[in-house]
Amino acid sequence: MADKNGEITLNLPADRDFVLLARMALSGLGMLAELDVDLIDDLRTAIDECCDCLLHQPFKAERLELRARVDSGRLHCCLHAVREGGPSDLPVSDLEITRGVLETLMPEVTLECDSCGVGSIGFSLPV
Repeated sequence: MADKNGEITLNLPADRDFVLLARMALSGLGMLAELDVDLIDDLRTAIDECCDCLLHQPFKAERLELRARVDSGRLHCCLHAVREGGPSDLPVSDLEITRGVLETLMPEVTLECDSCGVGSIGFSLPV
């Protein structure tokens, strides 16, 4: 869904099967922003890495929320894990590997962590 400011918001179940929807939404926004094919491919890879990281934290995510917009010549994206509070049975992601992968794909990356692990990952790139 897009709001009046051109931001799209997508709420997904925290399940690997739904990552494709996030990839498609962000790819579409990249196409609208006239990114070249290589950058759109980088966006898809970045979304995969973000979702994989958020799904592999010490506490389970109930859903993932994707927010993205094009503003002032940049595409901004943030993925946020909405946690249900219970411990996860999945292995925890290596934060430094996730950061390294994302920083090779996107020029600006932020990871927000708390006592429950990584809760949000944001990135942006010029369009």
